[in-house]
Amino acid sequence: MPAIEYGTTIIKYKVVRSDRKTVGLEVSIEGGVKIRAPEELSENEIEEVVEKKAEWILKKQDKLSDVKPAPIPKEFLSGEKLPYLGRRYRIKVKESDNVDQVKVKLYQGKFWIMVSKDVSDSDSRRELIRDEVIQWYRSHADQKIRERVKKYQEQIGEAPNLIKVKKQKKRWGSCSSKRNLNFNWKLIMAPMSVVDYLVVHELAHLKYPNHSKEFWQLVEAVIPNYEEKQEWLRVNGRQLSI
Repeated sequence: MPAIEYGTTIIKYKVVRSDRKTVGLEVSIEGGVKIRAPEELSENEIEEVVEKKAEWILKKQDKLSDVKPAPIPKEFLSGEKLPYLGRRYRIKVKESDNVDQVKVKLYQGKFWIMVSKDVSDSDSRRELIRDEVIQWYRSHADQKIRERVKKYQEQIGEAPNLIKVKKQKKRWGSCSSKRNLNFNWKLIMAPMSVVDYLVVHELAHLKYPNHSKEFWQLVEAVIPNYEEKQEWLRVNGRQLSI
């Protein structure tokens, strides 16, 4: 892997070439420093780009240093914990003759996972439980988010056309040109105050389809400490996973 020295720091980077016309630079936890470069750009020219952007790269890396890593994937065994609205609830797995495959419910401070005795293979069991847990999350996310949209749309003065809760790789929420609001189902694992911030953020886009000064003033009028919620997501967002 190529690298440069910047002061006392070594910056390693990966080069991805394509038929693009310009140079792109990414810094992420997963991919490290990635340079997207045109096919014809020489190694020396790429190195010059990295040297020019070295200070920016180090600042980005420093900001990423406090981001909490994604958790180890769950085995869905009794004693593990699952997050829901900012709290973590212990799992209790029980075999049952009264379910077809898997049933999930949150009851008396625990996630009760009832599994049919016919599901014996451990890998199949884990995947069946995981799928059912995700369905439980999506169902509750849909319900809670719709409740919060209904609450805040009066304050924002705008109402969406449709509300969708779905899988989104990189976004927590989005607002389409058709006035549809989309939310990541994993958001239901975050505290309600963070859910409220995302709901208000996307509702505000119905009035201001940008991140203008007026947009942030509207968000702040409803969520005065919205920056704290942004920071919470930046630091803890990767933890919202099973």
